[in-house]
Amino acid sequence: MVLMGLGVLLVGVLGAAVEKEDTTVTVYKDRTLVERTTTMNLAGTERVVWPLLMGKVEATSVRVQTEGAEVQRVELRPTYVPAFTAEEAHAALEALEPRPPPPGDERYSLPRDWYQAAAKVETLATQPSPPALEVAAILKGTGATRVVLRYFLPAVSNKYIPSLSVRSQVSQVEAEFRGQIFQNTGSDWNEALLHFVPGQSSPVFDAPRPTPVWLHQPDALEEEAVLRRQMFDSIGYATASIWAHPESRQPGDAPTVLTGTVLDVNTGAPLKDVVVNVFSEHLRDDVFAFTDVRGEYRITDLPPASAGYRLFFRREGVRPWMRERMDIPRASTVRVDVRLWTGVGPEPEPPPPPSSEYKGGCGPDAIHLDPVFMDFVMTRLGQPEPATIPPPRDFARLAVPARGSPKVPDWRLTVPGRNTRRDRTAPRFPLFTETWPMTVHRQVFPAQDAATYLVAEVHASPTSELIMHEWVPLAVDGQPHKSVKLLPLGPGNTFTLPLGTDPKVRAVRTVQRAPVEWNAREVHDVTVRVPNPYPVPMSVRVLDTWPQGSRLVRTTPGAQRDDATGGLTWDLKVPPSSTGTVSFRYAR
Repeated sequence: MVLMGLGVLLVGVLGAAVEKEDTTVTVYKDRTLVERTTTMNLAGTERVVWPLLMGKVEATSVRVQTEGAEVQRVELRPTYVPAFTAEEAHAALEALEPRPPPPGDERYSLPRDWYQAAAKVETLATQPSPPALEVAAILKGTGATRVVLRYFLPAVSNKYIPSLSVRSQVSQVEAEFRGQIFQNTGSDWNEALLHFVPGQSSPVFDAPRPTPVWLHQPDALEEEAVLRRQMFDSIGYATASIWAHPESRQPGDAPTVLTGTVLDVNTGAPLKDVVVNVFSEHLRDDVFAFTDVRGEYRITDLPPASAGYRLFFRREGVRPWMRERMDIPRASTVRVDVRLWTGVGPEPEPPPPPSSEYKGGCGPDAIHLDPVFMDFVMTRLGQPEPATIPPPRDFARLAVPARGSPKVPDWRLTVPGRNTRRDRTAPRFPLFTETWPMTVHRQVFPAQDAATYLVAEVHASPTSELIMHEWVPLAVDGQPHKSVKLLPLGPGNTFTLPLGTDPKVRAVRTVQRAPVEWNAREVHDVTVRVPNPYPVPMSVRVLDTWPQGSRLVRTTPGAQRDDATGGLTWDLKVPPSSTGTVSFRYAR
């Protein structure tokens, strides 16, 4: 489809257009850097024009650098891209058949499809034209020249998503780290190499040389304006004044005109496509107008209104503004200039108080949630708690948790391959996948539970620092498991993962009275049996305790003892299809 109204986007001067580019996007924590590199052959002095820069480009950050040539002049020109094509507008108008009945014919009723088509026409007619920036440079050189265009876009909403997958058959843990961003820069990234630098701020550019020259010659987009008026008229929204009492018009009266300019309250930039709506009891229908590329609007032939007019200014992405009871005298020109807030920069006035009632839809009071935030919330609904019985201290080699927010490492991570990412999407990018060796330990706490707990001791690489401080989804042999919260690693980059229980292995603990010794009132023998149902040897750690206030007489085989806690620890190697046994005697 052909975009209308663009004309020649070369500021009236022909030049060599950049066709093939190598794009690199680097996502910092505060801004997004775009670098577009091309190679061209120069033969003296040539003017080079880049494709329009779309989105919220920081115009002051634009830099043009070359290798093998001299940059003599850089030209920046703000412009717009049409919000819709001529084909889209004509298709929307054709869908409105049949036309509304003439005024006064109450017997005719429009079908429901017409109202649905009218809503689509209104949405299309009020859609603002996306702003763009044209960049051109005059280069002087001979032969092959490498040219780099750099500029910043606003920061993107982002978060980082780690996951761990245990593969018990090969004793490995697969660690995956992804970056997710809400790509809402207003510009598509086509075949771009993506870098993520989550812990760093964007670099500061040197002063541009030469200083860019601003050319304020925006495209009029006249055909687009004509189609907007046609679409509004087709659904009964008048774009010309119709007097409610035409008999009050006096012969020879000069027309009454309402005009003005709509600007950004912080930058002073003109705002295009602001809908200006005028209400009055002296008009048969409300009248509508649109601001042009200079932010100007004009409504002619208005009747005088002693009771006053009401003006309403609105546009997508802009805080609406209303003016009540403005008097328009006969045969005069009244100018109303307005400054609106676009969400960029400080607010000119406090926002309205928040409402506790949810309001759906797409109006100014509707709730809009960031897709990245929603994904963050949904993945944490019903977050499972850690295992009730923690792994032994000598396995959990964890440092003291850091206070406050975790510090993200200042690493530069690159997305494999080149990607095309469209605006207003929330993609996930794979940043690295590693395989870490692990050793699975079985642990038995017979005094508390007959179950045998599985604990994986994981030997991670230094990149594991990226997934610390996080609730990490865990899968075991392809099945979802409890999420785990990892803390900063201690020596050796080793941490443990609770893997649940082994249903095939259940310990049996028995306590029997033994013959009373001369220096005790009662004596007990405790025996713990751990079966091995597997055809290979099984390692298991048995952790038990003797009662407080009692005296430990003996352990079989010898156990590691902790007199402060009364703990006993055995490390057994149980032969295949056999049973391992430990016992101890205590006396009171």
